Amino acid sequence: MGMTTIESILIGSADPQRLREWYADALGARPDVDRFLGFGQVGVLIDGRDDVAPRAAEPGRVIINYYVPDIHKAAQRLDDRGATWVSRAEYRDGGLWFATVEDLEGNYVQLIQTTPTYWAKKKERAGETAGPMDHARAAVRLPAQDLDRARRWYSERLGLEPVEEREGGLRYLCGGTEFVVFASTGKASGDHTQMGFTVPDIDLAVEDLRKRGVRFEGDIVDVQGNYPSTGAVGERGTWFRDSEGNLLGLGQYIYE
Repeated sequence: MGMTTIESILIGSADPQRLREWYADALGARPDVDRFLGFGQVGVLIDGRDDVAPRAAEPGRVIINYYVPDIHKAAQRLDDRGATWVSRAEYRDGGLWFATVEDLEGNYVQLIQTTPTYWAKKKERAGETAGPMDHARAAVRLPAQDLDRARRWYSERLGLEPVEEREGGLRYLCGGTEFVVFASTGKASGDHTQMGFTVPDIDLAVEDLRKRGVRFEGDIVDVQGNYPSTGAVGERGTWFRDSEGNLLGLGQYIYE
């Protein structure tokens, strides 16, 4: 059995379209083709149900926490939309900011902003020493000598479209994480894996990508080595390059 994960949360509603539009506008999220609102690696689906009341009877029983980089800016956005506050932004001991509002049906929506103090104290509780990067978020940056060419390649070969485009680069969201392809005069080294994609079925993924014109460096192999892999006992993998020479990996975890 693989590692158990939370991929999505369902909010039942008597008027899902109206409530979905509120969440999209209030929290700045875009619904995907299946109407999931993306928040990091977890999607929120607001769907119609016949067994829920028009208004939440016990809004404090289940509360979804939404982590924001700037709670005051998020609060101002909600104020501009006439949100009903349960508790306004307040700083609590331990290094966290909290704020809670009601959605249109009375469910509690809790905003949280972490601080370096929080990450340092968490390390202390675990008996570890806090470092300056504990609260940082890792991101992948891939160089491209021709940004237009790279954009076409990622669209035609991988089916990925940028969520943000600027003159200096393209930002993509994939599986809840992001990567950026940026304009550069330098060439990609291509000597090591610069970014990896994990898929549930690598054979099917390779077949689909080959149909799109992706050229692989070799066959699928069993990856040797004892390294972290979310509880898996191993991994199958293969590699390919993008239009700019960046070496990309494709892997599937193997569970007992």
